[in-house]
This record gives sequence, C-alpha cells and structure tokens, in this order.
Amino acid sequence: MDEFVKYRVEDKIGYVTLSRPEKLNALNFDFKAEIIAGIERADRDANVSVIVLNAEGRAFSVGFDIGGGGPDRDKGRDDPLHWDPPLHNSLEMAMAPWSAGKPVIASVQGYTLGGGCELAMMCDLTIAADDAQFGEPEVRFSHVGPVMVMPWIVGLKRARELLFFGDLIDAKTALDYGMVNRVVPRAELAEYSHRYAQRLALVDPVALRCA
Repeated sequence: MDEFVKYRVEDKIGYVTLSRPEKLNALNFDFKAEIIAGIERADRDANVSVIVLNAEGRAFSVGFDIGGGGPDRDKGRDDPLHWDPPLHNSLEMAMAPWSAGKPVIASVQGYTLGGGCELAMMCDLTIAADDAQFGEPEVRFSHVGPVMVMPWIVGLKRARELLFFGDLIDAKTALDYGMVNRVVPRAELAEYSHRYAQRLALVDPVALRCA
C-alpha cells in the first residue's frame, strides 16, 4: 500500500487519500485495490470514528485508466472469464465505502468522473469544491456507467440523461440533483471537510453505525 493511496489519522478522522495526481487519479487495477485496502484499514482502526476519502491534485478522479495496461481486449473476446477479476475489482472498490461500518465522507474537487463519480456517490456524504465537475462519460467510449447506482441517487430521468449523453454537470447542479451535500470554495475544501467530519466524530459511533 501507499503507492497510490495515503493514510493518516487526525482528530478521530481516518483520511484515505488518492495520490496519483500526475494522472489525475485515474484508476487502474492496483489503485482500486489500494482504495479498498485503505477504507478497510480505516474501518478497522480503533482510533477512527469517521472516514474521509479525498484526493491530491487538480482532480478527485477522472475515472478508470483506459490507457493504463488493463486487460487484453483481444483475449477477452475468446475468454469471458478474463474480465472477471477486473470487474470484481471495480465492484469491490465501489462497494468499499458502502460496506464500511463507519460513515465515509467524500471530499472532492475538479473532475469527478466515471469510476471516481461512482465512488463519490457510494460514500455516505459528499462535500464538493465549487470547481468540481461530475459525470459518467463511459457511453462515449461504448461502455456504460453505474446504471444501478445513479438512478437511486439522482432519480431515474436525470440518471438516464447523464448516462445516455455522457455530459458533465457542475457542483451546483450536483447539489440540486442531490448528488452532493455541500458545495464550498475550492480553497476551503480541506478545512471544511475536516470540520464537517469532526462534528460527525462527536456522535456516538454505535448510533452512527445503526443510522
């Protein structure tokens, strides 16, 4: 661990930080595995009451790394099971915040796209910088976004429009759609997210788990 994901604890908050800024935190197989491990580590940590998932650099994540040495597509045509490990890897990453017993807050900036958008949606709460842009552009690459997740978050009609066209929305629109909880100036994102998580850390952890 710690190649793509950093971990630290402060004020009972476990920070799981995406750290591949030179690639705008594009998600490859190893990166996704480290995100899963980071969230699980924070969930097990007795010194942590709340988890914050954040990222270094200009973008939270531009989504899956389509040029990052993924599975051999030609081999996948002949062997359907060839896709099983990467698909499980992506599903487990998306489910990691959802499966955690502690609340997970996404703190996002810049591009929050594809798998990164899905990851932010699966967190319990999301704080967005005012420069954040959200979207599922997979359809433009003959792929499909999180069909089962997005309609539940933003509603069926809005989800269809976003998934069919692959357009991006800004932070204010994401707030209007119910995709995020708060929008703050980019310069205040880290401090605001910390204070927000501190408030949550004051709540009884058993009550939070039940909620």
